[in-house]
Amino acid sequence: MIRPLFICLLAICLSRAAPVDSRAASPSDQDSLGRVLEGLAPGPRIAYLNYLLESGRTDPEIYFQLGVAYYEGENSDSALHCYAKAVALSPSLSKAYVNMGVIFDGQNRRGEALRMFEKAVEANPKDLLAHAHAAYALFDSGEYEAAETHLSKAFAIDSLDPQPHFYLAIFFWESGMFRESLVEWEKVVSCAPGSDLAEKARENITILQHALLAPPGEGIPPPRP
Repeated sequence: MIRPLFICLLAICLSRAAPVDSRAASPSDQDSLGRVLEGLAPGPRIAYLNYLLESGRTDPEIYFQLGVAYYEGENSDSALHCYAKAVALSPSLSKAYVNMGVIFDGQNRRGEALRMFEKAVEANPKDLLAHAHAAYALFDSGEYEAAETHLSKAFAIDSLDPQPHFYLAIFFWESGMFRESLVEWEKVVSCAPGSDLAEKARENITILQHALLAPPGEGIPPPRP
């Protein structure tokens, strides 16, 4: 079977993961903008960011944050436009490619999503989320070896980030390795207990625990992605 082989290869790579880089990032204009926007609903954020653009500011981070606000306001087309403007100004802004990929994936435009994740990795090989999302897209397409490569790189960048553990839990689940999946869901909760990913992980833990205790023949439902 291909999937168990994929899991075995991944286990070998994870045993070689690099230590976490714990150095703090230095303050930047991006941090300052993030603090200004923190806690604001999408509408006020959009108004403020458009005001900055109308005032002559053309920073790629402004377009990126505007894309985030539009996406959270359920305007994916405007979000994609802003992310495209951001990478046109700063081709190394990998997080904009990642967010475009997430939008395309949500629209079932899987090929376009994977292209965005690969562009993100090309722009910044140290972008953990780019590697993790690329791994998920590739696994879903049956490209297991390429998925293993990206996921192992995500773990090497930061073995305590919850996103790679979340996707590995799904890979284990869909490969029929349910107890291994439970271990990874629990790691998601441990790494980021207050996050949205942890909330989904707790739901999946409950679903899987109930399914494993159910009478034979009832089957195992799919995980909540």
